[in-house]
Amino acid sequence: MDTDPLAAIDPPIRIDDRVTIRYRLGDGSATDVVGWISRLDPTLVEVLSPGDRRAVVGRGSIILAKRVPPARGGRPPERWSADEVEAAAAPGWIADHEPLGDWLLRSGNGFTGRANSCLAVGDPRLGYDQAAKIIIGHYTGLGLEPRVQTVAGGPIEQALRDLGWVETYVRTTVMTSTLSALLDDHPRNPRVTIDSELTEDWWQAYLHYRDVSDHQVGRRILGGPQPVGLAAIRAEGPDAGQIASLGRGQVSNEWLGLAGLWTRPEHRRQGLATMIMIELGHWAARLGARNAYLQVEMKNSGAVAAYESLGFVRHHDYLYLRPA
Repeated sequence: MDTDPLAAIDPPIRIDDRVTIRYRLGDGSATDVVGWISRLDPTLVEVLSPGDRRAVVGRGSIILAKRVPPARGGRPPERWSADEVEAAAAPGWIADHEPLGDWLLRSGNGFTGRANSCLAVGDPRLGYDQAAKIIIGHYTGLGLEPRVQTVAGGPIEQALRDLGWVETYVRTTVMTSTLSALLDDHPRNPRVTIDSELTEDWWQAYLHYRDVSDHQVGRRILGGPQPVGLAAIRAEGPDAGQIASLGRGQVSNEWLGLAGLWTRPEHRRQGLATMIMIELGHWAARLGARNAYLQVEMKNSGAVAAYESLGFVRHHDYLYLRPA
């Protein structure tokens, strides 16, 4: 009979699982460690705790071992305001940028609305009419349409509409979930790989998902700022090695931002995107994330329903405005 408590855990423990282990020290006393498995072999297990503290434990000294949820605690999404979530998400998809008070003038040579609009949350530290003039001058000078992204139904939307600004581009729903709710009920899949740097095959697969006119800017946005996780599942069978599904995660201020979720048409309806999301969730939990968000065009009701089935709920909507 196997008396190794780690070996008794079902399903079997694997690298990056979060565990709690009680083990004996050399003087006969016992101590506990909680963290993520970073090394696992027949005689030793290494556990990485917050702050990069490492405990190397002989498996023969383990008294008790248990898998524990990857993410607990933190402020749940419903206790974050729409402005707070937008501010936390700002680093998740950005190229060039400069502040306008609390607002953020973002530009990325036209690649996506988010990266080429002024994020208007908080206080611009000057009058709305002055802020609007600065935004118009900034984007006109870059050869881009002046555009503001702001929370739908909020006071900034109304103030800009009072100045004659009108809605443009697409309305977007921000959906959120605690990581614990997302991860606790969905198994992990070893087929998912995650890189911290943008690889050429991931980039080429992304170009099948959407057109990017300025590759340099596209690479900058997808590759940073760190920490970034670029997840992929590679095909099996005749197309072995080809990326079948991909997704991007970025962690900032306790939030995992999920984006770029795409699966090749011939590999759809196999749950690959869900596998990507779950693995990015585990990756983000190790970095301190406790919640996840994703942004979906409001008209994409199928995607909204799919994410709701995973436990995501609508947090708020945002829209874009431009001068009339």
